[in-house]
Amino acid sequence: MKTKAKIAVATVVLLGILWPFKVALASDLFYGGDIVTDSIDIRVEADEHATVNATFLLTNRGTEDQEIDLQFAQSPVPLEADGEELSSPVLFRPGESKSINLTLNLDITGETTKMLFLDPAMLFDGKPNSETTKVLMIRVVLPQGVNGLAWASQEPDEESFEDGRKSYSWSNADIYPTTLCLKWSTLQVELIVEKSATPQEITSRDQRIDLEITLQNKGNTTVDRIALTDLYMAFDFEAVYPLWEFSEEATWLFWMKNINSLEPGETETFAYRVRYIGVSSQSSEFDLEPCVVTVDGHLVTMSNKVRMSKTGDALPNPTDSEAPPESEAGPLHFPSLPLLGGILLILAIARGGYLIWKRRHTG
Repeated sequence: MKTKAKIAVATVVLLGILWPFKVALASDLFYGGDIVTDSIDIRVEADEHATVNATFLLTNRGTEDQEIDLQFAQSPVPLEADGEELSSPVLFRPGESKSINLTLNLDITGETTKMLFLDPAMLFDGKPNSETTKVLMIRVVLPQGVNGLAWASQEPDEESFEDGRKSYSWSNADIYPTTLCLKWSTLQVELIVEKSATPQEITSRDQRIDLEITLQNKGNTTVDRIALTDLYMAFDFEAVYPLWEFSEEATWLFWMKNINSLEPGETETFAYRVRYIGVSSQSSEFDLEPCVVTVDGHLVTMSNKVRMSKTGDALPNPTDSEAPPESEAGPLHFPSLPLLGGILLILAIARGGYLIWKRRHTG
């Protein structure tokens, strides 16, 4: 009990020593004042560059005046409120809310495959807010003639058309704003790819999983030199069939399929099989990554992810050679009769000597 008490006391003392450092570290990395972000509403129109219009609703939840330096995280641009440019620091009265607007242009990189990065956060005295944003809404309108996104770092909540242009929307509540990355292709092709897995529940090690990739050309022209690529962690999965469509590099297992051409309206389905060889004992859910579609080496689209589940039973079972041998009771070995006789003789002599010694000293 004394040892346990000493350990408990030492733990409390250690936490007391480390806690100020934790608080100091948090205050150095994040803004922890009374001004919070109620909402962020961003609209992006992509063309040669991306025009960003954003509105931030900020509120002072404290009981005292607050002065704060505000800066858009991605680029220092002028901020406006009520049609007037703000100067730093910005004063917030207790309970006051301000609607802050900004406009800027962002570069779109790449030639055939375009890429756009958007960081929607506002910095407070040069730091991100320690409180979540209550509502975050982003809408991106792609350039005219682009069929859709090839990839997005965050799954969009909605896709639609706006004046004939493809658009995507993201909407979140109580979230820390993070960078959104988008990719799209300028090639005039319209390929649709879907990925499925059977089964989607892994219940044992060495379980085989059948994958099916369906590719459709929804455009009006023939598409040549198409390549499909699927990617797996080599320590979780291994190839089963057809082996010639797989390759392995470092910790990655690749499935690759080349299609010479796909006519307008044509659909092709491809199947392959992998085996689960993971050793984790934890029940979990995870996603199989999207199948990547390229045309003449250029990214054009990706499939859906496939949600998988794994039970705790998906463990390597020990083989007979690995299993510990059962203990066997060996035969009992009794002393031989001559040995027993010798032991009894020694005990008798010792007892006789003890009795003689006792009589001499008591007589």
